[in-house]
Amino acid sequence: MMHQSTKLPIDDVHQKTDWLMMNASLASLSVALESKTAKYRTQLFDLLSQAEYMLNGAKSENLFHLTRLLNRLHQAIRREITTPSEDFSRIIRIMRHIELVIKNGSLKDDQSNFPVALILTECDPSDELLDALLRYGFAFQVLKFNDLRSDQLLGLINNSELIISILNTDRAIYFLVDLLSPLADVIKKQPSILISNHDSFAERSAAVKLGLANFLTEPLNINRLNTILQASKFYENFDKPIHVLMIDDMATAGAYWGKRLKDKNMIFKFESNPEDAYLSAIESPPDIILLDLYMPVINGIELAKVFREHPLLIDVPILFMSTEEDDICRMDAKIQGGDDFLNKSIPVDYLIKMINYRAFRYRQSNAIKMSDSLTGLLNHNAIKEFINTEIERANRQNYSLTIVLIDIDNFKKVNDLHGHQAGDIVIRKLSNMLNTRLRRYDGIGRYGGEEFMLALPNTDALTALNLVNRIRVDFSRKPINISNDRNIVVTFSAGVSSFPEHQDLTTLIEAADNNLYLAKKAGRNRVICTPPPSSV
Repeated sequence: MMHQSTKLPIDDVHQKTDWLMMNASLASLSVALESKTAKYRTQLFDLLSQAEYMLNGAKSENLFHLTRLLNRLHQAIRREITTPSEDFSRIIRIMRHIELVIKNGSLKDDQSNFPVALILTECDPSDELLDALLRYGFAFQVLKFNDLRSDQLLGLINNSELIISILNTDRAIYFLVDLLSPLADVIKKQPSILISNHDSFAERSAAVKLGLANFLTEPLNINRLNTILQASKFYENFDKPIHVLMIDDMATAGAYWGKRLKDKNMIFKFESNPEDAYLSAIESPPDIILLDLYMPVINGIELAKVFREHPLLIDVPILFMSTEEDDICRMDAKIQGGDDFLNKSIPVDYLIKMINYRAFRYRQSNAIKMSDSLTGLLNHNAIKEFINTEIERANRQNYSLTIVLIDIDNFKKVNDLHGHQAGDIVIRKLSNMLNTRLRRYDGIGRYGGEEFMLALPNTDALTALNLVNRIRVDFSRKPINISNDRNIVVTFSAGVSSFPEHQDLTTLIEAADNNLYLAKKAGRNRVICTPPPSSV
């Protein structure tokens, strides 16, 4: 059953005070842990009592999403009491997520301002999965699929950004097939995951038929899960209108198809001149290109090759449209640059389905290509593209932008002494901390090897320097467990640079890199920005 929208009474003084008290308790708890004082366990029980108080209040107000999150927090604190950890990263992560929910003021399960992951399962999802969802900024709704009907699910699926189905028993796949088969066409349009205890052909084939795009087995491959979740963050743009560029020497073709595609909420651009089409595609890369095969001056195959030579257009789907019936000519056109060949007499509905399918696959592929496989962060090219976009936005809106280049200190020694698996653990540990500490709209990328790049929109150099310095201190104080009996302490150095002091991507990165070099030269384990930012 779908829960109705519920507003958190954020103006309630008592509730605000409760949350401030919890944050203060966590801060003092962290100090107690670091200083090894006897107050540690007492303060942990105080935090548990405060979580119970807020949990009961959320239940009484029927705040379903907040209740679920506070219950997760309550469980995390209880686990900390019975099985102490090196730090409070799990508790901190959940509390930061709840804080965002409270500030946002909207706790509806079906249309939250947070992207929603709909989890269909037989039993409770694993902590690994829920922690990963929280880390990537997802709210989640957990439903036991044995008690559901397909008609109950349709609205929930439409209002979710990610669908996760979890199978724990051999028979579960049959329940899931019965439940989701009527909704397969809807599911195919959204990012989705099937998680199973069994890796069988039957379950993999069922996942394909149901439109579930990714198949994971237990124990979870965290690297792959990170990649999928990072890519899913880009799916938020998937409901934006599809941008179609059509090139044909007949203006009547543009008029005919333009009206029909615009009626389907697509952005349609028509060009009859090949050079104008090329310039238009570079200026605003489309999601799909419809290309006439036979045109004067340059034919469709030749123009497709011109498009494919440009890095912005190399992967854009190209569909040839022609009255050509010869199979050899059609095949030759596809081999030499096209993704498909359609007859100009194609029914409107079929062309629209083809455009939707090709554009979705293109956006999906782009999203996955932007992710680093080890950490799930943006990869090298993607973080640079992110920074370029933010520079343009900062120019237009006249605000600051700061980037930070981070490098793990003495990383080669970690690999040499403890092995590359230990190095991977360190990289993931830092990436998780960055994900936890930074805002959801900040850019976080693995720049290469042990280097990370941060892009902080609407943030000045001083604020960024102080933020990264706090992260540096926390990272250096928390030993990293690399095996059952081995913990190591690792530090990082960072260089900071800002826009508008540096006006483009190249100079921004060069300045950050120079400051990183100065941090290394000065003894490592520090953050440097030159000239030092003013506190005024």
